[in-house]
Amino acid sequence: MTLQRLRSVVTTVLLWTYFMGAFVAGYWVVFLVAGVARGRRGIAWALGHYARVFFAVVRLAVPGLRFTLPEREHLHRIRGSVVVCNHLSFLDPLLLLSLLPSLITIVRPSFFRVPIFGWLLRGAGFLGPDLFAEGSAWIARVERHLRKAGNLLIFPEGTRSRDGRLAPFKKGAFYLAKHLAAPIVVLRVFGTHRLFPPGHFAFETSAGQVIEVREIATIDVASAADATTYELTARVRSLLDAPSSPTSPARTRPMRPT
Repeated sequence: MTLQRLRSVVTTVLLWTYFMGAFVAGYWVVFLVAGVARGRRGIAWALGHYARVFFAVVRLAVPGLRFTLPEREHLHRIRGSVVVCNHLSFLDPLLLLSLLPSLITIVRPSFFRVPIFGWLLRGAGFLGPDLFAEGSAWIARVERHLRKAGNLLIFPEGTRSRDGRLAPFKKGAFYLAKHLAAPIVVLRVFGTHRLFPPGHFAFETSAGQVIEVREIATIDVASAADATTYELTARVRSLLDAPSSPTSPARTRPMRPT
């Protein structure tokens, strides 16, 4: 085993041990207090804070890893929106959960079956992929979340890209945004697939990696209302598919938990 591979294995063990162990060691108290005090919004806040601390630990564990992120103050002004983003890695939802306020998203049904973790996801209001099959009750639940200044994250590709290129988009996010009169915030993620590639369990610890989150556009309610669902889907895919590359490392800033 090479030194680089050994470092990757050790880092992976440490990070996943922290991710699971910190909760058992005492962070469960934060979830309990937040849930009792604020209900679903409190649990969602605790999940976001847990994710922020996890990425702070990732940054310490992977030397040379840099983050280029929008200003936190700007991100915290994103409210009541349907957030759409490309999907490169299992880290993507965790990263965006660490950045955006009151965020819920759609997760695999198997995640709900994980003891404790699944209960927290349900408690925070996270959704399963069969959401539209649940009909008006589910849509009303999402509408209440958005009206209370929460955000809904949807990856319109539906799954992670295996080669970095965009897969065909599903139209559900855009139908929902139009139906609920919510703005659409378009984000693009770079680099998460290099740190934690699809189909792998280990983190890659090679030097010089950059993870970037870039805000591409915001489509306001009026603009969305004037377009068909098909037109919105095509427009956002075009925005995300436009040639671009990660920002120069000189513009990166450290990621700090709050």
